[in-house]
Order: sequence, then C-alpha cells, then structure tokens
Amino acid sequence: MSDIQIVNPSTFGPALFPYSQATVANGFVFVAGQVALDDDNEVVAPGDAYEQTLVTLDRVARVLADVGGTLDDIVTATVFVPDLKHLPGFNKAWVEKFGAHRPARAAVVAGLLIDGLVVEVQSTAIARN
Repeated sequence: MSDIQIVNPSTFGPALFPYSQATVANGFVFVAGQVALDDDNEVVAPGDAYEQTLVTLDRVARVLADVGGTLDDIVTATVFVPDLKHLPGFNKAWVEKFGAHRPARAAVVAGLLIDGLVVEVQSTAIARN
C-alpha cells in the first residue's frame, strides 16, 4: 500500500498529460506545475504574465484547498517563464496573492508546453490534513 495520496480536484478539467495535480507524502504537498488554464483547459489571457499568474495561483490554491491548505502553506516554489520580460508582471501578481508571505522561490527561463502560456508555477507546501 502506498503512503502517497493523489490529488486531482474534481473542478479541474482532465489533465492534458499523464500526471496528478498534486501528491501528498511525508507531511508535504507537492503541487505539479500549474498554468493559466480554465476548467475547459483553454489558455487564459495568452501572453499576459500578470493575469496568468493570478489564474495560476488560483489553481494552486484550489489544489491546496482540496487537502485543507492555503497559499500560506507553501514553503518553496519554482517559477517557469519563457522570457525574463514576464517577471515584472509575474512579481506584481505574486505579491498581490501572497502578501507578506514569502516562500523560497527560484525562477527558470524555459519553454512552456502550450502556446500562449507565459507562467508556470510548481510548489511544495506543508500538508495540513
């Protein structure tokens, strides 16, 4: 029997690739890379880092809520953008969503898998359940 809990919020569209939205193990929630997709898996605000960050972090929050957590439980995050020009819009939305909470964070310039996406956030949080 596995000690890993799989998390796939029922309000999300089906995963586009073979993965889980999160796993819970050893007191942590490992949230898969989240992007700005609506519940029909359509890209939201193509090319707009600020709007995509808001949507992306809402998705992260929804995943965490499924296991009793919030954005305040995030301890680290890795952010992926296709170009550094997207960081100012990303950072503005990040501060709005996190307030004074400042998880450890890394930013990586990388290609994203779906046209129009300019932000992806992978994170690890403390498990509250």
